[in-house]
Amino acid sequence: MPLNISVTQFPGGVGNARDNSVLNSLPLPGPNVALNVMDFGQGEDYASFYASTVIGAGAVLSNPLSSSGILRQVSAGAATDGTKQAASIGSSADSFQFVLGKEAWFGARINLSEVVNEILLLGFIPAAATVAPADGVFLRSADATGNLEIVSRNTGVEVATVIGTLLAATDYDVAFYWDGINKISAQFTGPDGSIGGGGTVIPGALLPAVGLQPSIVSSRGAVAGVTTFDLDYVLFGGSR
Repeated sequence: MPLNISVTQFPGGVGNARDNSVLNSLPLPGPNVALNVMDFGQGEDYASFYASTVIGAGAVLSNPLSSSGILRQVSAGAATDGTKQAASIGSSADSFQFVLGKEAWFGARINLSEVVNEILLLGFIPAAATVAPADGVFLRSADATGNLEIVSRNTGVEVATVIGTLLAATDYDVAFYWDGINKISAQFTGPDGSIGGGGTVIPGALLPAVGLQPSIVSSRGAVAGVTTFDLDYVLFGGSR
């Protein structure tokens, strides 16, 4: 009787990602590859690596739920209030830049108590805490839509592709991959385990040319109220 296990793959390193996942070929960290994974479990000092910034006046800064390894962010009160969690590597605030020939990955597991009255950005974004950055490559759930998009922005001009519609209070694994040439591919995995989306952006001249931070922005939309956003893990990296 065969064992009921996922197939383990051996790209540059070892992983058990599905073979049609954009994260299936993550390499091992090394001199030419930077890779970071934060699971927000007990004993992980996330505060020394992720800088928290309040957007607006009514947000509650994130707190780890120690029993479950989840970072919870609450956007409470006024419209567009929220938080930004941004990785600060070494002494550099802006630590990442898209370069031809250099691949990049970003992934996370998310859960939103609401999706229509929520703004969510996950990816590589400039240092300023804002829900509408001028530059960046990121996954976005915009206010009043519930749609998950993959976005590439350069000096305020963007190209975006919708990859699916999110449900409230539901766990999703979301991810995107820059091939280092001309394409950004994105997808999400829902609670049934099926991979959906497959949105692709051909960025061309819209690929940002400025320094970026791996970041998570969670904000209330245009309607005041309380929104809870749970972050189970964050993964990012790239060639260097």
